[in-house]
Amino acid sequence: MPHRTSRFVHTGFERDPATGALTPAIYRAVSFHHQDPDQHLRWDYSRSGNPTRDALEGAIAALEGGVRGFAFASGNQAITAAFLLFAAGDHLIATRDCQGGTQRLVRAVLGRFGIKVTYVDTDDLDAVREAVRPETKALLVENFSNPFLRVSDIPALAAFAHRQGLKLIVDNTFLTPYLQAPLSLGADLVLHSATKMIAGHGDVTAGLAATADEELGRALYTVQNATGGMLSPDDSYQVLRGLHTLPIRMERAQATAQGLAEWLLGQPEVALVHYPGLSEDPGRATAARTVRGFSNMVTVRLEDRRLVAPMARHLEMIRVGAGFGGPETTISLPELHCHAALTASEREERRLTGEILRFSVGLEELADIEGDLRQALDRAEAGIQ
Repeated sequence: MPHRTSRFVHTGFERDPATGALTPAIYRAVSFHHQDPDQHLRWDYSRSGNPTRDALEGAIAALEGGVRGFAFASGNQAITAAFLLFAAGDHLIATRDCQGGTQRLVRAVLGRFGIKVTYVDTDDLDAVREAVRPETKALLVENFSNPFLRVSDIPALAAFAHRQGLKLIVDNTFLTPYLQAPLSLGADLVLHSATKMIAGHGDVTAGLAATADEELGRALYTVQNATGGMLSPDDSYQVLRGLHTLPIRMERAQATAQGLAEWLLGQPEVALVHYPGLSEDPGRATAARTVRGFSNMVTVRLEDRRLVAPMARHLEMIRVGAGFGGPETTISLPELHCHAALTASEREERRLTGEILRFSVGLEELADIEGDLRQALDRAEAGIQ
């Protein structure tokens, strides 16, 4: 079997035998001609299936080790489709430290349809066990979690879930299929916001999913086809292009993230650094057993939240914004960005307060990232003294 980097380069499209093209065509057609009405066609209407989207869906299924792949209009649409596999009265257990969009979906939409969710620390198997009810149907685990990068033990959770008759759903956005393939570790369904590292250039919004078995794949396809949340042909092409270069981008970005995390530990303004690649990180041992790398995400807690606003204003190269996973290094403020959907009391309870910064490390030189942070912190400190 080829090295996993080679698999990313070559998975998703074979050379077109008619033209010799090495990249897939973008089929913008909505409908496909039925020359023989009695003949079943692979494609008939683009919502139900499209050749360009098929290439991407086949790629994510293969790279995740699944049997069916799906491409959605956004990561949240992929999560919504997963929730729509369940019915009124069903209960799910989800990672407490998960992205705000998931929690907004639960509060604003799913609650009205009678689907209940309990949030627990899924890196604590005892907490998961205690949250199970007779009506519990699945675990939804975000690995690594957002923003504190807590590491859940996917093989242990899979074994527990299946003993209980539950499905294990893993949001694999931070790690991508390059660093972890949850289906191979026992998960039933894996989800991605492909907007982030998979697409990798900050120019497309997309979600991906892959299932471990055909039955679940058929159920998810029914949801996708019925609700119409599929990805467009043009965006499917963009995501597939990003997927092919994911390994080299992730290797560079996570190596820089490791160096940045170690540098941040020595800065007097930093109270705490969350990065599973650090030897002192509580998730390091689990990560070492279950992932191939530690991602490009680093989260810090500053000693003084008064530094945040002036530091952001003084940054010259690093950008401040809600997204992550692009070629440039960005800083997100969870209180204002990824977890703004939570109430103030919920953010306080989860310590998602104003001194928290989440870094998405890009492709720049480490020295340039450190230099920009150092000068911005120096100027911020001078301004508040």
